[in-house]
Amino acid sequence: MDKAKRYIPYLLLTALTLFFCRMFVGRYGIFGAKVDWLSQHSVLPDYFRQQFYATGKLFPEFAANLGGGQNIYHFAYYGLYSPLILPSYLLPFVKMSDYIMAVSITGLTASVLLFYYWLKSRKTDTGTAFILSLMFLLAGPMIGQYSGQIMFVDYMPFLCLALIGVDRYFEQEKSALFTVSVFLMIMTSFYFSIGGMLSLVLYGLHRYFEQREGNRVTIRSFLRDGLCFVRSMILAVLMSGFFLVPTALALTGGRSKEQNTSFASFFIPQITVERFAYSIYGIGLTTLVITVLLTGLLYRKVYEKVLTYGCVIVLVIPVFAYLLNGGLYIRDKVFIPFLPLLCYLISIYLEKCRKRELSFIAGMIPYIITTIFVYMARNQFVSKGIGESIWKALLAESILFLICYVLYCAMKRHYKEMKEILMLALPSVICLAVTMNTFYQMKPDRYVSRKLYRDVVGEQNRQAVKEALKDDDGYYRTEQAGSDDENAADLNRIWDVDQNITSIYSSAYNPDYQTFRQKTFGLEEPFRNGMMQSVSKNPVFRRMMGVRYIVSDSDVPGYTLVKKCGTTGIYQNKDAAPVMYATDRVMTEEEYKKLAFPYNQTAFLEYAVVGGHTESEDQNIMTAYQPVSLKKADTQDGWKIHAKKMEKTTFSIQQVQQKTAQEKKQENRVLFLKFRVDNAHPNKDVAVWINGIRNKLSAKDHVYYNENKTFTYAVPLKDGEDNISVTFGKGKYRLRHVQAYLGSLPERSELLYQSEIQVDKKQTEDNVIQGTIRVKKDGWFITSIPYDKHFKIYIDGKETEIQKVNTAFLGCKIESGNHELKIIYHAPGTTTGKVLSLIGIAGFLLVLVQEKRKQKIIQGSIC
Repeated sequence: MDKAKRYIPYLLLTALTLFFCRMFVGRYGIFGAKVDWLSQHSVLPDYFRQQFYATGKLFPEFAANLGGGQNIYHFAYYGLYSPLILPSYLLPFVKMSDYIMAVSITGLTASVLLFYYWLKSRKTDTGTAFILSLMFLLAGPMIGQYSGQIMFVDYMPFLCLALIGVDRYFEQEKSALFTVSVFLMIMTSFYFSIGGMLSLVLYGLHRYFEQREGNRVTIRSFLRDGLCFVRSMILAVLMSGFFLVPTALALTGGRSKEQNTSFASFFIPQITVERFAYSIYGIGLTTLVITVLLTGLLYRKVYEKVLTYGCVIVLVIPVFAYLLNGGLYIRDKVFIPFLPLLCYLISIYLEKCRKRELSFIAGMIPYIITTIFVYMARNQFVSKGIGESIWKALLAESILFLICYVLYCAMKRHYKEMKEILMLALPSVICLAVTMNTFYQMKPDRYVSRKLYRDVVGEQNRQAVKEALKDDDGYYRTEQAGSDDENAADLNRIWDVDQNITSIYSSAYNPDYQTFRQKTFGLEEPFRNGMMQSVSKNPVFRRMMGVRYIVSDSDVPGYTLVKKCGTTGIYQNKDAAPVMYATDRVMTEEEYKKLAFPYNQTAFLEYAVVGGHTESEDQNIMTAYQPVSLKKADTQDGWKIHAKKMEKTTFSIQQVQQKTAQEKKQENRVLFLKFRVDNAHPNKDVAVWINGIRNKLSAKDHVYYNENKTFTYAVPLKDGEDNISVTFGKGKYRLRHVQAYLGSLPERSELLYQSEIQVDKKQTEDNVIQGTIRVKKDGWFITSIPYDKHFKIYIDGKETEIQKVNTAFLGCKIESGNHELKIIYHAPGTTTGKVLSLIGIAGFLLVLVQEKRKQKIIQGSIC
């Protein structure tokens, strides 16, 4: 009976985890957030699985399907070798999005249960361990990020296992669990594993000094024992080398910008309430944790001081946040791995209260300081636009905790057996449950509705893509287009391994391609996050990138409907450029840089841009598009907008030279429009729609500020259409330096696309593209695959020097004649990483053998 009772807390915690998942998230839709979950964390693992099914390779190097074609380690962060994702390879009949939801809830539950087990193994009282496990469960990032940016927390079960492994290391001198747990943590989320390992070091110091309490510790013995302890983590890092080395090299190629911070400010203590309380992008506990840390500064025992002071130093000195964020910025998300440690510190605090090791004054002063701090920090919330309701709730909570502590101390004198968890810990659990569900982040519009989920992952989309690809032997791209929400969801979505898209959303990316989209060519930016490079509605970009097919529920200007799959149509544009071709119709990069808008875009439909000197033909393309005006857009003041809500209006296109009816009916007419946005309220977003094409300038204080101060549009017009629909988003701003041009796109240029490659699809997979090409004239081999110096091109078996063409893409010189062509991409660091992994595995096995021998010697001496 007693044995059965031990399982009751585990069953209760499991039930409560499922209950809170339903209450916080499930009632609003699926267990997945709109931000990142739908466009990254649920689709990129599916892409990894598809690629494995197609190639049978567990170690891919190239993602030909995404972002025009990129190093696959740009996407490694999203579970390329995650032990949580790899089992899905055995379940081809399960949708990856459904699998991700299931594994997220399972991982959350496992984290809570392992945390409870860890506290119990530390001789924590059952009631205290249970309440703290609930606190751990209800902390902001747990449910908030397990249903959102999963990589922020999905390592948590392995971090809890590693904490148990640290205990086993010190108590039994066994390191296997510790090493394996750290390895799994790295493979699950390498970014957060760094913070996880730092928290393990702090806990290791705590256990080390606890074990040697009362004994003298010399510097020599400390360093020796420390090296033995760290050895386990070093081995785990080495074992992960096959993953870490190529990922590290890929991250150095393209990453979001780092923030400007002075060197001195890195060492000035910085404390924000949000770092500790409620935020899903921080530790996410209540203000009790601040009180506990302040109280811990008064502890006397060395092993308690080490842990408390260590946590305080890491959490308040900005240099640690900067380093843990990879030297990119200072953000609180990297402190999420310290959540178990801080909950553990609360358990130590509660135990001291139970044993009356703290005087009334020493215990009350930290509560008072916390309350004062919350009040003084009220502007932190208002300035971020979060609102007064949050800081008022926090202030009320901190006052409540102070009152509870006073009552606890008063009642403790009369009721000696009174449980401290009821007065000190339970209020935190209640506050977390109420506040997280009422005020902070857990909102209906944060999550994916069931309708949007059905629309996005519906099987008719997959069927439409497969139908589009079925009868086409060329090498083109096929994209999916819909509403802004659908486009955001489909940024990385691949329905078939033969489908190639131009969109990409990743924290790492090919920098040349990113620069081409944002600056050189100037695509529309529909999202506030600059890394969300969406499927474009620009007809010139679509054509030059070889987007022959678009799958959509509505008509696509410039494309012809060729087939329907249910309500989803397959649209084709035969004028789309091949992804790879040979030509001698070129202009130099110097000539290209002289072109003004819109010719910096349209030039790619008539010429390939190459470096060096060329003897090109007459390139007078400056008369193809005539300037036009849009009502008052051509005045010096431009448009002054002060919209309290979205305002929709219609503008007529006024041509400088009157056109005949025949000219107005020309096909492929496009209005090119460009203007600068001066935002009167820089900390608020600005958006403008032209015929449904959105451009957005994000608030300057947004984490991923997109810097999109110049809005550029290429708007396809119907035959005879002379009006455009303009929607001004909410805000106060001014649109200046308006440029507008009207013209018709040329037909597909046979002069440009002289020789199209015939791809051998049987030989083309993973990091290899192979085919034949018949080149009519000496010239250039041009692709719309983003340039990367780690490509190799072989023409008739002979390696050819690669060059950057069209300012950002892969190409090379090529002679006339029939050629066999092979393109190979090798992700840098793969070989080195595998060697390091073998060394790490060998070292790990050697340590296991040594530990086993040591155990036998000890057992023999005892006998």
